[in-house]
Amino acid sequence: MTRAAAAVRPLVLMYHGVGTRTARRDPFCLFVPPDTLHRQLRGLLDRGWTPLTLGRYLRGDFPARSVLVTFDDGYRALLDEGVPVLRGLGFPATAFVLGGMFGATSTWMADMPDEPLLDADGVRALADAGLDVECHGWDHTDLVNADAATLTRQLGRAAAVLADITGRRARAFAYPYGAHDADARRAVAEAGFSLAFSVHDGAGRYAVPRVDINATETDATFRLKTWRGYPTARRMSGAVPSLRPALHALIGHAHRP
Repeated sequence: MTRAAAAVRPLVLMYHGVGTRTARRDPFCLFVPPDTLHRQLRGLLDRGWTPLTLGRYLRGDFPARSVLVTFDDGYRALLDEGVPVLRGLGFPATAFVLGGMFGATSTWMADMPDEPLLDADGVRALADAGLDVECHGWDHTDLVNADAATLTRQLGRAAAVLADITGRRARAFAYPYGAHDADARRAVAEAGFSLAFSVHDGAGRYAVPRVDINATETDATFRLKTWRGYPTARRMSGAVPSLRPALHALIGHAHRP
């Protein structure tokens, strides 16, 4: 990415699953209904945002009002319900999948351990559908304070398995839970990734922050989260713990069955 491009860093959105889930089945609000995803992405296009592939993001070849859409974890529902939305809009996206959990379920979350993940054929299908398929680690292990063997498995081994499936080396990494420390960032760079994404806590090229989009978003909160000043406002609100819940109560939440 060029220095000029870095000065106008694109908006990076972080989704997880696509589909309609009850609050009981999805207590972490990870799944956005397909019609909501369509409305959100259609709205970005209508407001003049340029959607980016990962390659274009890395080249720094984008106008100031640009957005990279990412999906974490590699849920099977992304292929079944998300890809049709993306294809219908011609909207590129990047998916971060777990190299050691193809065909498994979301067992790292005790409150929702049974959500199906893509198998190897599903990961290939994502790539064939035009998504950039990148690395999210081996099994969703937190990399903060990880030892060398863990980092090797979560980065090098996961990337190698993913390359066998997609036919190309992963260029980007997304930290499980968005969590990272200096050793994890160094290991990501040494493993050959071009950049890595966190969530709210940024630290240069190997911890690029993203804005999380979840099942509770209304049209108003989505517009708020795509405002350029939102990350700064969110950090500032951390100093006043009651402020963020109060704002959400004022703006509202999407109804969930």
